Amino acid sequence: MKNNYLKTAQKRFKFKSYLSACVIVFACNNATAAPTTNNNKIQLSNNAPTSTTPFIAKYKVSRGSLSLGTAKRQLSQIKDDEYVFSYASDLSFLILSDERAETSQLKISDDKLVQPLKYRFKREGTGSNTQTILEFDPQTGKVKDVNLNREVECEEEVHWLDQISYQLQLKLDLEQGKQSFSYYFIDDEKKEKHYEFVKVGKEKLTLPAGDLDTIKLVRQRNNKKRVTELWFAPELGNLLVRIRQTKNGDEQLDAQLKSAKFK
Repeated sequence: MKNNYLKTAQKRFKFKSYLSACVIVFACNNATAAPTTNNNKIQLSNNAPTSTTPFIAKYKVSRGSLSLGTAKRQLSQIKDDEYVFSYASDLSFLILSDERAETSQLKISDDKLVQPLKYRFKREGTGSNTQTILEFDPQTGKVKDVNLNREVECEEEVHWLDQISYQLQLKLDLEQGKQSFSYYFIDDEKKEKHYEFVKVGKEKLTLPAGDLDTIKLVRQRNNKKRVTELWFAPELGNLLVRIRQTKNGDEQLDAQLKSAKFK
């Protein structure tokens, strides 16, 4: 009975990398001046950030009044068209713990299309520890499971992204003013996923990082019991600043931006 309780609690507690996930019509390509902030929790470079400006963002994660831990997202540029997009979280609830890290090495084409090259996922904590490494072949479109040294079974003629690179693609699509947000990706369990998002409107949020004007998206689901809401700040290069998930009206997760630094 105790094991069943732990499994149930762990499943409810699981923090998928929606942060960044999930990630409208707001183009900031022509911005030349950096936005102003009222505190030092958001550090900007000389120019207004775009969707590909390197950054480090930290979040506080909670469930109602209960603090669960922290999360971090980071974008680094290693070549002119090559980047590393990463996510990490360290959460705990009662006797349960969940620590995970994801990294996507990728390229961005001139027409703003994200092409993942290598994806790494590692999870440790209560329950089984897991690790996944995927390689994406831009020429063939095939995806390789490095751990098992075999191809991942997935549909052909689909531009596959990984579990976090699709979130960078969403940022780019926001910046280009697109109104359709549909993404196919291979998740950390090597399964095909398809996420769609719809624009709800604009909202001004008060977050640990300060007051921000945002654009709100909601993930479209067949299961109406679950609702995933996401807020992006156009003045911060469409950075994901909040994500909230509810089930049957009860809050399951709320991650809010507490600091950000752009390089």
